[in-house]
Amino acid sequence: MTLRRLRALTAGESHGPGLLGILEGLPAGLPLTSALIDRDLARRQKGYGRGGRMRIEQDAAEILAGVRFGETLGSPLGLLIRNRDWENWTERMSPAPGGPDPRPVQVPRPGHTDLAGALKYGRTADLRDILERASARETAMRVALGAAARALLRELGIQVGSYVRSIGTAEADAATDVAPELLREDAEALALRADETETRALTAGASDRLVQAIQEAQRRRDTLGGVIEVIATGVPPGLGSHVQADRKLDGRLGGALLSIQAIKAVEIGDGIRGGRAYGSETHDPIVLSGDRLSRTSNHAGGLEGGITNGEPVVLRAVMKPISTVPAALPSVHLGTLELVPAHVERSDTCAVPAAGVVTEAVLALALADALLEALGGDTMDGLRPAFARLRLSARTGPGHVWLVGPMGSGKTEAGRRLAVLLGLPFVDLDAIVEERAGRSVAELFRAEGEPRFRALEAEAVGSAAKGPAAVVGTGGGVVLGDGAWRAMRSSGVVLGLTARKETLLARLAAQTGHRPLLAGEACAALGRLLGERRHLYRRADLTLDTEGLSPDGVAGALVGLLRSLQGPLVRPGATP
Repeated sequence: MTLRRLRALTAGESHGPGLLGILEGLPAGLPLTSALIDRDLARRQKGYGRGGRMRIEQDAAEILAGVRFGETLGSPLGLLIRNRDWENWTERMSPAPGGPDPRPVQVPRPGHTDLAGALKYGRTADLRDILERASARETAMRVALGAAARALLRELGIQVGSYVRSIGTAEADAATDVAPELLREDAEALALRADETETRALTAGASDRLVQAIQEAQRRRDTLGGVIEVIATGVPPGLGSHVQADRKLDGRLGGALLSIQAIKAVEIGDGIRGGRAYGSETHDPIVLSGDRLSRTSNHAGGLEGGITNGEPVVLRAVMKPISTVPAALPSVHLGTLELVPAHVERSDTCAVPAAGVVTEAVLALALADALLEALGGDTMDGLRPAFARLRLSARTGPGHVWLVGPMGSGKTEAGRRLAVLLGLPFVDLDAIVEERAGRSVAELFRAEGEPRFRALEAEAVGSAAKGPAAVVGTGGGVVLGDGAWRAMRSSGVVLGLTARKETLLARLAAQTGHRPLLAGEACAALGRLLGERRHLYRRADLTLDTEGLSPDGVAGALVGLLRSLQGPLVRPGATP
């Protein structure tokens, strides 16, 4: 795949010591751990129809460069995935001078890179020189690099996911029918729902149909391909460009997916259906929903003229059957030129479920690349406000103004004054929780614990997000929930307030009895909370340091921040 702002390289052979990966161009300050990467590596290894290699490998990524103390440095990310099967190939795949291999491969497999690669690179004496690198084992590293790109997108509110639409002639249920809300709002949750079945279908009944198709292929000693739907939600308008052919994002995304081993076709939105329908049935009407431009349908798959339009990006990748067919097809021995059965390597019957995870990684890399191309950003702190402007560009007003930050940062006092300046109501999220619980926050913590409070808090965020535009003062822990972030970002602007720990403690001095998370030693408790949540508070679109500012001063400064984010559809003279 070709990237413009990011640079991604992989190296390594299927049965060599390991796979290497380099990703250059990630902004500094992105939270990234090996656990985030390993989660997707584990997802890639699952799926009904996989072969024996998956029982050998337990992929884990070692971060060799580009990360310190859990955050990217802005320098190239370097990763290593060791091949456990290497111990069985140390002599036959040795990089040291020697050879030849006592068991050379000289019979190419129809459908594989064996013959074309051998003719190109002059390696007909042993096709292993080609097939080792051409193997889909390489996708393990692409999934690892894609996990880093996914972390960048997730930090800004973009989710990527996939599920299996069909295997062979067996059809699975479409997300439009069984999970339309996740398809619109949370592609990652959609993917995790697919992970619950062994074929990555969205329902158990559909998965049973796909399993039966794979079992029939196994009975025939054959292989099967299928169709994967890969989606990105939370994508803002404005990624890609119409001004030159090579900048059109639909072409770039199609090329990225086609770079995956065995992917032979890509559809964007209802692309194939669109060739058989009238224009009035194909294009997506534009409406003004509240203060936001949106569409009543998404036949375009989130892309028009090579540019994202603010709707979910929806693509389908068609994977051909795996080339290593157990009932070997006819081929030619390149040494004797005799007609013989094709070479057979250990392989899968069907890798479509695993390929879905690979499509997620590749889409994440391509979208992260387009985002950085459009917005720049050597640091996450510099990227966030630029992204917010793009996200808000289809709005005629800011919508809700969500105030996040640690306790004592001034969300309530400054929020009330900001609401007056904007002519909006003020909503205290904790007050909603207390009203629903019938008791104070402190009493709720004592009686039912923090998990119950967080559940009620999440409900309150969702309720407030669906109500009229308002300034919303949140609790310090609202940032812990991914659902809360989706609701806040989709309904308006998120502004962060901060101050030094000593200042926060001074402001809270008379309130520690009413703050259950500050029970005991308040200074130590607050320090712990700040350490655990600091990276989450930094997700705000813009952050204001409230040191030395009065509540009125904070409110005035927030109006300025809001104006710096407003888009081209905001009418002159409108508040803010």
